[in-house]
Amino acid sequence: MRLFLILSCLLIVGCAHSGPRFDRAASLERAAEDRYEYDNRQMYDLNRKIDKYSLKPATDVYRAVLPPPVRYGLNNLYSTMGEPSNALNAAMQGKPKRFFRAIDRLLINSILGFGVIDRATQLNLPRQPNDFGQTLAVWGVHSGPFIMAPVIGPQTARDGVGFLVDFFLDPLDLLQNKYLSQTERSAKLAGRIIVTRARVGDQAEQFLAGSADEYATVRSAWLQMRRAELYDGNPPLIEDDEYIEPYPDDLPPPEAAK
Repeated sequence: MRLFLILSCLLIVGCAHSGPRFDRAASLERAAEDRYEYDNRQMYDLNRKIDKYSLKPATDVYRAVLPPPVRYGLNNLYSTMGEPSNALNAAMQGKPKRFFRAIDRLLINSILGFGVIDRATQLNLPRQPNDFGQTLAVWGVHSGPFIMAPVIGPQTARDGVGFLVDFFLDPLDLLQNKYLSQTERSAKLAGRIIVTRARVGDQAEQFLAGSADEYATVRSAWLQMRRAELYDGNPPLIEDDEYIEPYPDDLPPPEAAK
């Protein structure tokens, strides 16, 4: 009963996930300026080396050892384990439909899918991720600068904080940490990283193939993706307000004519 009351309060408190205040917080203009571009490029190069010499070899072994059905099951297992965090963030963002979607997916995939089969998506209930970076945006926290974080890659300052909160305060992880040793928790984290790398690695390589400036391509793509996520997949169209019709050469601009 107490948990129900807390979640109800969160759904009410976080209901301001639209309007001018949210639009200002969701703006990524400051991040797009990339004031720390030099340092970010250095970190991007380091991340590429870490991926080349560590993550990719581990992913290749993972693919060679485990057949596709097993990899599919592990991917769905980690997805199911993320639903409690999705539900909690949806509640804090005041999004009841997304909250109950996460709960439905958790129950359906845990019971009917045994945690490793995505029965919920088969029932037309696709995953709707919600993270604490989105929650902070709903609460009016602005993005801050763009940051290329070690290993995890592109972030804004706000999303970096959100990532740490999601990582350390995940409801399921907190419950599991009471029963898992430090070695078991480390193995679980390493497994999640490898599964994620295996899922998105090939797509990322294909996306970057032939890019004249990988870093700029990654930054632009991530900012667009993040903007879509902040608006739950339906970002408003960006109006081209900055375009100014040029004056003919023989006519002065209005300021000069005064």
